[in-house]
Amino acid sequence: MEKNKRIKREKRLAFLKFLIILSACLILFYGIKLVNDEIIYLGYIENPTIFNLNIRERTLALFGEKYFVDLKILKKIP
Repeated sequence: MEKNKRIKREKRLAFLKFLIILSACLILFYGIKLVNDEIIYLGYIENPTIFNLNIRERTLALFGEKYFVDLKILKKIP
């Protein structure tokens, strides 16, 4: 009985940690997009792309530089 309670508690804590990390990443992403839009609107710099992730083209743009993202690395190898 105690083992099952411990396992359930560990699963709840793991899920809670996942939710906290996911929400922090979403807030960070939204904040960066907001800042990027304001820089574009105000026209402060020539290449205003701070962060842009395009999954269809598999590119990641950071501070004006484009990087290729290989999504095959994320797949589980049997």
